[in-house]
Amino acid sequence: MTALADPETALAAFAGERARLRALAYRLLGSVAEAEDTLQDAWLRWSAVAPGSVGSAPAFLTTLVTRLALDRLRSARVARERYYGLWLPEPEVSGWESGTHDGADPESVPLAMLLLLERLASDQRAVFVLREAMDLDYAEIATILGKSVEACRQIMRRARARLAEPAATISDPDAGRRLADAFAEASVRRDYAAIVALLSDDAQWLSDGGGMVRTAVNPLFGADRIARFLMGVQRKRGVGFGFVPVRVNGGPGLLAELGGSFRSVLAFDIAGGRIRRIYQIANPQKLEHVAGFGDTGVQ
Repeated sequence: MTALADPETALAAFAGERARLRALAYRLLGSVAEAEDTLQDAWLRWSAVAPGSVGSAPAFLTTLVTRLALDRLRSARVARERYYGLWLPEPEVSGWESGTHDGADPESVPLAMLLLLERLASDQRAVFVLREAMDLDYAEIATILGKSVEACRQIMRRARARLAEPAATISDPDAGRRLADAFAEASVRRDYAAIVALLSDDAQWLSDGGGMVRTAVNPLFGADRIARFLMGVQRKRGVGFGFVPVRVNGGPGLLAELGGSFRSVLAFDIAGGRIRRIYQIANPQKLEHVAGFGDTGVQ
């Protein structure tokens, strides 16, 4: 039994699981703010649990956070159907030097994977995340979701079938940063040829402004179109870009400013030594948690 004899014991038990629970909630919701709110709700319920009534704090908290997140996810799906333009997950941004030595962060999840998870129904997403990310067995997942083991196996098979596109990976994080840095330098110089050379021929630019700021509402396809778009933004607005290298969901990224003001977060998918996909998150509501947002410049 996990004895919750006093508030300090309950807090210590929750704090010990917080990073794992946050990673779980973020994978289920694709939103930093929603993940944090889910943890706050979980803490309020956890602090009210009767002392000595919980057999395993990690198992209890995993079940609690999963169910709370699924409730939020079902509501969020309705809102996302009415979202203006392309919906992208909220980015997790950290300083480039804050990662582990080899660049691997067990708590991070690429934006590409979060977008793939958006293809799944709520129960499929839950089973996939609990199995693949949280490494739970089917018996544990069945208990959490209130389903049979065989039902969870069937849900997992359907989820895997829908996730046909593999998430982009990069074996050398330093190579990813060099590409992101080169992209930033070429964009600042307004060097069309250099930008095109860094992008794969079938590169994509995906923007999320939420209808609150000016962005490319529809995806841009092809190196030529993306390069012309970047140059056109600066020419039409009469101001230049500025960039700061960061990690976005564990991978290469940039804080982008235009005319001296922080405007968006860029994240990159790398394949074959070139940039395959660029995600631009510019919706101000998705950037409130990013250090430097709202300042007069990128800090």
